This record gives sequence, structure tokens and C-alpha cells, in this order.
Amino acid sequence: MLRRKKSQKMVTAYAAFLCLLGAVFTLLFCHQPVFGAEKPEDMEESYWSELQDNVLEYDELEDRISYFNPTILQIIKSVNEGYDTVQESIVNYQEAANDFERLYEEAIEEGDVMSAYMYRLNRKIALQMSSNFIQSEKKKQTTLERSTRQYRKLFTSGCQQLMLAYNKMAVNKATLEKQVELYSALAAMSGTQGTIGMTTQTDILAASAQVYSAQTSLAALEDQMASVKSSLLLMAGWDYDSDITIGTIPKADISQLDAIDFEADKAIAPKNNYTIIDMRNAAPNDADGDGKYENKDYAARERGVDQATQQLSITLDGLYLTLFEKKASLQAAQTAFEAAQLKWDGANRKYQLGMLGHAEYLGEEIAYYAAKGAWESADLDMTQAMLNYYWGINGFGELAQ
Repeated sequence: MLRRKKSQKMVTAYAAFLCLLGAVFTLLFCHQPVFGAEKPEDMEESYWSELQDNVLEYDELEDRISYFNPTILQIIKSVNEGYDTVQESIVNYQEAANDFERLYEEAIEEGDVMSAYMYRLNRKIALQMSSNFIQSEKKKQTTLERSTRQYRKLFTSGCQQLMLAYNKMAVNKATLEKQVELYSALAAMSGTQGTIGMTTQTDILAASAQVYSAQTSLAALEDQMASVKSSLLLMAGWDYDSDITIGTIPKADISQLDAIDFEADKAIAPKNNYTIIDMRNAAPNDADGDGKYENKDYAARERGVDQATQQLSITLDGLYLTLFEKKASLQAAQTAFEAAQLKWDGANRKYQLGMLGHAEYLGEEIAYYAAKGAWESADLDMTQAMLNYYWGINGFGELAQ
């Protein structure tokens, strides 16, 4: 019963997380047209096809966002449309330069020196304007990169969080499904034994209540998984009801913790943090209200940036500590699962030899799957902590209050 309560609390937390994240992304996605994505020239055709198959893998999230997210595609479309006029301007000015060259040559033939001079000057101006627009067009990729960078990070982070939530729910779902199966078997046994007086009515009711509780939790969890999946598919560029399989999360690589240079990460994090960047780039507050910025206004802005940097540092301290807390929890859960595996193997042998009753056997099976689910959840919690730390360094670290 205690395990089910913990599972329900975890599901409730995921539901709250989904509501908060879903509200943000609903605003971003609402009524936006989706434009066709184009394969990058340097991408293998086989990988491009994999990005569009019916399975969303964890390591595909960043590219699905980059090439299929509707908000990103809308930004790219807008930038491209802006550069369409740039190309038109290049052509127009080059044609004008050619016209001025022709007029210059005609003026020279006619001995009209003044007109020839003006045509030559206008030709130089047209060529310079064309050159300016050519230089602008060369910056197109830089403009696209800068225009989409923060959104790509935001949506990638959001998809990772949703995929983690979905996989955690999938672990709980597998455990609940096994509980429904085993509790149903126990309830059936209790009912059979009750007819011959081996169990009380209270025992039968308790077994039935366990089945009902597990079935109710499973139904609620399946609804929440469907909601998480819909949000994930939308962000990854599919329709919300597409027939897509959500892949699993790779096992956490805790060896990466040894490579962390925490002091270096803390030094670079404020330069990456979008909240601090906005504070640094924003105009200072006009304390006097006279429409003029003074030194004290700039000094106040710097103090605000310094305070935000300190708040971010506190957040990073917590995220770094959490990495090792989750590592310890994962190792403990793995040890507990290994012990449960040994006990389960022993229970199987005893049951086959007739040394263990069916009810006791089912109880051992429930304990085994609970330990397995706890280990898998701990592994996902470790991945969650590593992601939180990564994004805390790379732009989205919250400022501690």
C-alpha cells in the first residue's frame, strides 16, 4: 500500500508538471501553420528517414526540434521571407548598374560628358548597394542560428522533460499492470478459499480492494501518459494523435560525473543564462524619471546582475549536490534489486519443488517487480538530475529566491 501511495504522489507531480508546461506550449503552438521541413544537404538520407519514422528516439529529440518543430519552422519561414526581398534587391540593383553602364557608353559616344559622369556615378552607387545586399545575404545562416537558438534549446529541454516523465510513467504502468494481475490472482484464491472456510470475509474484501486500487491507479496513469505523449508529439512536430511509439531513455552514465569541472561550469553559466543576459542587455531603470540615464542607474543594473549571478550560483550548488544524491539512490536501488532478483530466483526454485505456496509465491513476485520498478525509476531520476544540471549551466538555470 505504501508503494502505491508513493506511485500516486509521483503521478500527481507529473500531472502538475504537464499542466504547467502544457499551458506554455499551447500558447506557442495554437493556430500556427506547419511548413514542410527540408533535409540538410550534409545529412544522410537514412537518418532523415529515421527522423520521420513512427518511433521517437531519445537521441532524435534535438533534430526533431530543429527540423520539425512548428515554432522553429515558423521562425525560419519568416527569416527566409525577409531574405527573399534581399535577393530581389540584389537583382534590381545589378540590373540598374547594367542600365547605367549602357547609358554611360551612349553618352560617351554622343560626347555628353556631364551625363556620362552622372551615369558612371549612379552605376557605382548601384553596384555598392548590390554589394551591401550580397553581404547581408551571406549573414542569413547566422541570422537563422541566432533567431532559433534559444527556442531550440527551450523545446529540446521541454521534450527531454516530457520524455522522461513518459518513461517514468511507463515504469509505474508496468508495475501496476503486474500488481493488477497478481492481486487479481490473490483475490481469486481468497474467494475460492473463502468458500471452504479457509479465509475470512475481511480477507476477501481486502484482496478485492487491492485489485480495485491498482486498477484505478492504472487507469489514471494511462490517461496522464496519453496527455504527456500528445504534448511531446506536438513539440516534436507531429499531430497530437499521431501513431508514434515513444522510445526509452538510455541508462544513465554516472561516469560523466567524474568529468564535471564544477568551478568552470559555475563561471560560464551566468554568460549562458537567458534571464541574466536579458538583464544585462536591458536599459537601466531611470530612477529620477527624467528620461535620462545616469551613472547610478547603470550601477543599479550591475548590482541586479551581480545579485542574479549569486542566485544562479546557489541554484547550481543545489543541482550539483543533487547529482550525487541521485547517484547514491541509484546505487542503493540497484543493490536492492539485485537482492530481490536473488530472492525471486530462490522463490521460483522453491515453488517448482513444492516448497512454497501459491499465495506466498505471488507475494514474492509482487516484491520483485516493485524492486525492479524502483531501480528503473532511480535510473531515470539520475538522468533527470543530469539534465537539470546541464540546462542549469546552458541557459535555463533558475535564480534561487
